[in-house]
Amino acid sequence: MINRKVEMALIVIGSIIFIFFGIAGINVLRSLSDEAVMTDVHSGFIEDVEDTEMLSLTEFTEALRMNSILMIAIAVIAIVTGLLAIKMLKENRRPKPAGILLLVVGGLTSFLQMGFAMFGSLLFVIAGMMALVKKPKDQPSH
Repeated sequence: MINRKVEMALIVIGSIIFIFFGIAGINVLRSLSDEAVMTDVHSGFIEDVEDTEMLSLTEFTEALRMNSILMIAIAVIAIVTGLLAIKMLKENRRPKPAGILLLVVGGLTSFLQMGFAMFGSLLFVIAGMMALVKKPKDQPSH
């Protein structure tokens, strides 16, 4: 039997990173209801960006809302995938499907989040590759 502790550890660490991003998305959604906070954030954003076509406060708030919802959805999908992959890797039951699942979700989340969760996605991709390429050692016959 192959020891899959390294893959499982990478999946757990990646899932923890996605949990933090999900919590951050929830906090952004909660702060959108406070008009004073959003006005401060928007004015700070205006000072940092030197673009002639700046978003209005409502457009800015709506863009933040959509991005935070996307962030929460991606975090939930990644966490569920991580738990499913751990279950598949447990006792080396289905390592190939688990590896493919981790590679697909890790690649998609790194693309969709545009760098925000790159480290968690990278851990999923590494764990997926390890699950695919790790072979059992040949047992010497006695």
